[in-house]
Parts: sequence; structure tokens; C-alpha cells
Amino acid sequence: MPQKITVYDLLISCPLDVVDYIPIIETTINRFNNSYGRLNNIIIRTYHWSKDTYSEIGDHPQVLFNNQVLNNMDIVIGIFWTKFGEPTKDYNSGTEEEIERMISKKKQVFLYFLDFPVPPSQFKQSQFDKLNAFKEKYRDESIYFIISDENTLINKLRENLELYFGSIIKGKRFSESNNKNEILWVDDHPENNVYERTILEHYGLQFSLALNTEKALNLMHNNKFSLVISDMGRKEGNNEGYVLLEKIREFDENIPLIIYAGSKAPEHIKKTKDKGGQGCTNDPGELVDLVIKNLLIN
Repeated sequence: MPQKITVYDLLISCPLDVVDYIPIIETTINRFNNSYGRLNNIIIRTYHWSKDTYSEIGDHPQVLFNNQVLNNMDIVIGIFWTKFGEPTKDYNSGTEEEIERMISKKKQVFLYFLDFPVPPSQFKQSQFDKLNAFKEKYRDESIYFIISDENTLINKLRENLELYFGSIIKGKRFSESNNKNEILWVDDHPENNVYERTILEHYGLQFSLALNTEKALNLMHNNKFSLVISDMGRKEGNNEGYVLLEKIREFDENIPLIIYAGSKAPEHIKKTKDKGGQGCTNDPGELVDLVIKNLLIN
């Protein structure tokens, strides 16, 4: 039977030193379409300037590309390695312009910085300095990921797409059926979790942030939360996540608490549960699953 398919247009944006990795991204997205996309009636179409533009005169090439392609995109994947690219009329590179314009339109952006070995002949300090300045600008936005090898690129792209589209597909149903939406997130580096919070916000969830145990307990005594997420090591101590969990259990035996830290080893999961927590993970996808599961059953 005919089915309604939702199509998303995705731009692959990158300087010339990264073009060899475009087929890897396209293959990963094709596999995503054939599995996750097929199950959920969505498809991602990929675009890149090398195959999706046509000759036109009358303006700067980047302006023409923006009109032909960029302005119609839903998502952009930006990939950098050693180069930042050549300046346009208004930006330091075409890739920067494409990313900045998408961000200004509140479109979804994923940035990947390849941490691969660099041949000396390919390295230019001026390009690298521009690249680092751009990376620093978005350091606290959690929209970029450091990629150590090709398999990491494939796995991280797949994970990002599944989390993003999962939050769109499931988020509306969840927010309509569930009124438990206030979460306390305890972490002394909240900038490290912007990406995860953004995904969870698609489910209609809201967050209060605390940098330490004392602030978290004060917030809990004066507000009603549906769930707590905590890191493990903070300035107060290496096991502060457990300290917080134990203190919360002294006055609230029911509120779900999830440890989101650097480990999901079986012994850490067991210890968290033994102390009254609901789970322990370092995986963004598993964190989302734990949050939604515990909000639904509590």
C-alpha cells in the first residue's frame, strides 16, 4: 500500500581536504534510510555542491549556492580536518557561511572535526588557526564531535541521526501523553551535555541545572522534579554522584536518578542500583532511553 514518507534534505558541507570522506557519509545515510528510515517512513536526501549545483552567473558563487541549495536544507553536516576553506563575501569560508546560516535559521547542525594524522605537506598554520577559532566558538554548544577514525565517524553519525529523528518521531507522542517534564541535571560542566539536553527537549522535557550537590539538594527542597540526572566526579569528590544519590534517598525514595558519567561498566550499574538509582551510562542514546522509560513508569 502507498505510504506517506517524510523527506529531509541534508547538506554535506566541508572544505576540499575532506571530500574523500563524503562517500562514507553518503553510504552511512543510505544504510540509515534502509533500516531506521524504512521503519519510520522517513528518508534523508544528501546534497553537496559538487553534484547539486548548476552554472549560473550574476552573483558571488556562494550566494548562488545558497539560493540553489542551502536555503532549502533541513540539516547540515559540517566536516573539518586541516583546512577551513576560502573566504566568501561575508564569512571566513563557504563552509562557515553554510553552517552559520543554518544555525541562524534554527536548523539542525552536526559538526565533526577529524582528529586524523596530517601529512606535513597538507598543513597550513593560517588555516589551522581559523579552524581552531571556529571550533572554540562552538565549544560550549555541544553540536560538534571529535572523530578519531573512520569507524568513529560512521558510528557517531548513525547515533546522531537516530537520536535526532527518534526525538522528532517519539517526542510529540511522549509530550502529549506525559506531563512529567521537569528534570534536575547535576553536573559541574553543564556545557558538556547541551547536545543531550537538546535531544530530550524535543520530548517536551525541561531542565534545571545544578553545579554541585548542595545546590541540587536546595533545588529539590523547593521544587518538584520528575527525575534527576547526575554526573559522578565533581570538585567535591570523585564519587559525588553516589553521595548525591544517598542524600536524596534519605528524604525521597521514589524519584528516579540516573548517573550519566564516564562508565557503564556492569559493576558501576550494579552499584548505582544497589544505592537506589535507576541506571548508569555514558551513552547518549541509552541515557535518552533510561529517561523516557523511567518517566513513563513513575
